[in-house]
Formats: sequence, structure tokens, C-alpha cells
Amino acid sequence: MLVLASLTVLSLDYHGEASRAITHVRNGVADALDPFQRGLASAMHPFGDAVSAMFHYGQLQTDNARLRSEIGQLSAQLAESNYASKLEAARLELTSLPFAGNISTIPAEVIAGASSDFEDTIEIDEGTSSGIGKNEPVVADSGLIGTVLSASATTATVLLVTDSRTTIEVQDERTGDFFQIQGNGAGRSLVLGPFGTSSGAASVGSELETTGQTDGSPASDYPAGLPIGRVASVHTSSSGALAGEVTPNVDLTSLQFVAVLQWLPPA
Repeated sequence: MLVLASLTVLSLDYHGEASRAITHVRNGVADALDPFQRGLASAMHPFGDAVSAMFHYGQLQTDNARLRSEIGQLSAQLAESNYASKLEAARLELTSLPFAGNISTIPAEVIAGASSDFEDTIEIDEGTSSGIGKNEPVVADSGLIGTVLSASATTATVLLVTDSRTTIEVQDERTGDFFQIQGNGAGRSLVLGPFGTSSGAASVGSELETTGQTDGSPASDYPAGLPIGRVASVHTSSSGALAGEVTPNVDLTSLQFVAVLQWLPPA
């Protein structure tokens, strides 16, 4: 009825007093219809949004997928850049180790752990093409970790100090007393023992390092002064000899970067 009344009023066209009366009526009708128009618009607005969303949903999905892909690519690029920076920093640090002195070093990354339960070794990503050779010492940022057991053109196998085949002559950094340590298997402490008749009295907490070339060992497998570990315990064996345990300075279970020292035992 309101719609019909509106059409009727709007279609009339009078002049003079009648025109003013009709105009007054027309305005009154418009005022009366306004609340209904607003209510209809409010009621239809969600429906219009829903219809619009149906038509644009597919495009929104495509845009979101594209944005997620771009964000993923940027995150991957950032992570790769950060990793490369850390790798370069770690390699640079391994070229200037204070305990290596003037010995040249070849930085390398660990690419594999032991391939057998009967040996404690790691694989590194540098080999003979980089100048690495058998029997060269291998260190990390805190000290000695092992020796090159074998090498191919691009990789090398490192025998860790914890391997039972490893025996190293060491000395107390503070007193200079000599001892011997031996590997006891992956994840275990090194075994401390006497070095001939020249051993002194070990004490818990003592820092041990390689002896290098001495009267008792003129052809040591390691240069002097490479840190190895700290004495964790000391006792006397059943034969009355010195015995104990040594904790390696380097966590050998989580190695990532190492350096091979360009040093071989003197002939």
C-alpha cells in the first residue's frame, strides 16, 4: 500500500496551491517510508555480502595461496641466508684457534656419524683434494677430537678420541705431570692411567693437553698443547697404579664443525 501511495503521489503534477499541497504530501510520504527503506536495506545487506562473497571466494583462495607461497619462499631464503652466515662464521673461527699456533687448519663440516657399533668415528666433507691426509689431528673449538683415519678426494673419516683404539699421551697443564688416556667407547669418559714411570699425582679438575714431542715419546701423534679434557675422578687400581676418568672438552655427540690440522708426526 505504501509503495502504491508513493507512486500515485509522485505521478501527480499540480500548479499553485495544489502543487504545494501535493509537495507537502509527497514529503510526508517520503518521511513515512524512510524507516522502512532503511530497515529493508539493513536486512538485505548481509544477503548482498553473502552473494558477493560466493562470487569472490575462489579468487580469495587463490590470492591467499599465492601469498602463503611467497611468505614460505621468503622464510626459506632468510633461513638459508642465516645458515650460510653461521657456517661462514664457524669456519672462520676454526681458522684461528689459539691452541693451534702456527699450524694451518682446514675447516670441515660433519656429514655423518659412526657407521658401525664397533667404532667411534665421524665423516667430514673435506678430503685429499683439500689437502687432508691420514693421521692428521682433528680439533673443534675447545680442543682435540680425533685423528684422520682415512680420506678420499672429497671426504674423510675421523677416529674420535673416545674410540677404544685411541691412546694419547697427555700432561697436566698446571704441573706438567705426564699421564696416558685411552678411549672407552662412544658417550663414555676417557680412561686415565699412568705414563710409564714419569707420571705424577693427578687431581680432580686438572686440565689435560697433548704432550707433543718429549723424551719419552719422540714421535707423538699430536702436536703439543692441544686441550683434551678435564680429570673427573682419580683412584688407585687393584694393582696400585693411578687410574681415573677424564671428561672430553668437546661434546663429541653433537659435532657440526671441525678443523683438520696440517700436521704430521715427525719421522
